[in-house]
Amino acid sequence: MKVTEVLPQKNNPQRFNVFLDGVFAFGADEDLVVEYRLIPGKVIEESLLTELFFEAEVGKLMERMYYLFGIRQRSEKEVRDYLRNLSFKRKLKDKEELSPLVVDRLVEKLTQKGMLNDLQFANNWVESRSKKRGINLVKAELFKKGLGRELIEEVISENQKVGSQEQTAEDVLLKRLPRWSKLPYQETRKKAYEFLLRRGFEYEVVKDVVERTLKK
Repeated sequence: MKVTEVLPQKNNPQRFNVFLDGVFAFGADEDLVVEYRLIPGKVIEESLLTELFFEAEVGKLMERMYYLFGIRQRSEKEVRDYLRNLSFKRKLKDKEELSPLVVDRLVEKLTQKGMLNDLQFANNWVESRSKKRGINLVKAELFKKGLGRELIEEVISENQKVGSQEQTAEDVLLKRLPRWSKLPYQETRKKAYEFLLRRGFEYEVVKDVVERTLKK
């Protein structure tokens, strides 16, 4: 088979419609066109065609990933969960499900492009979330995102200090205290403990901050 045309798609100029022997064959992203030199006149062996279809499916899913990562960075588990859900939706519509090979190749491609990096994801998550939350809650969030306990502990130890947690706890408590200004001391103290513990701060940090702050 021979490539006869490679035309930019109307709605997305970064993707192309590839025609073989004058008939539309598949859509391709720039990476696929460049990597396989898909230009008019190129002869495509039958053995290569299956590989091209496979990579074209991966490339189509990459468009979804660009949008997804444009909102925020994702962990590998989040990407796989998203693709699992997408595959299930396809099944409900009697469409072909995503094969595990396609999913694995997509994850590999995201990693190669530097978009998918659980260590970087964890560091960014800790840096942003620990400004308003206790370290225990941040750990639980990362675990839910599919990160291993060893990686979480490594990132936490490199990014967090007890002093910074105490300052964060004090800051969030001071913002909440006005709501309890008319309550008796003991009730305010109880609410302060509960509030900071729910926010994921460790008990020793909570105790120190509550007692010190309320004395002020």
